[in-house]
Amino acid sequence: MKLKNLGIYNLAIMALLFSFTARADDMDDVQALIEKYVNSQTLENMSTQAELMASDRTYIVSGTRYSNNEKSMEIQTADNAVRTKANPGIKRISAAEDIHIRLNGDTAIVSFYLIMNDINNVSNVEAGHASMTTTYATCSMALFKIDGDWKIVHTHFSPTK
Repeated sequence: MKLKNLGIYNLAIMALLFSFTARADDMDDVQALIEKYVNSQTLENMSTQAELMASDRTYIVSGTRYSNNEKSMEIQTADNAVRTKANPGIKRISAAEDIHIRLNGDTAIVSFYLIMNDINNVSNVEAGHASMTTTYATCSMALFKIDGDWKIVHTHFSPTK
């Protein structure tokens, strides 16, 4: 009888240890996905962002809700193409600050501040434009673990300046 109880206790301890390890791994995976998303916030890298999203992601920006992820990515890509053509040589450097991640099973809720710095090209600076413009935004995302991979299923991007 005592040997049987010992086996049950060992199983319970192993289950607890496994769940803490899985949770830590998931936290690290979500953190890495957010960092990849932020680092892909360039004018050229929309395809990298798309790899991080579920095909049915919902996107909210500046009060507009896009429920068709393919269309919203097409709009963002077109906007970036015009911006890049109008300002050749512009470079974007982005950072996420104060990232908060809350896990619940195969769901993660994330919020952070996104800072996007656009470094202007020489001709624009010579014409009197600022050498750098900075956009600040508060972001929140919902992520689901789909087929073993974390994917962004909802993004709310709220520019603050």
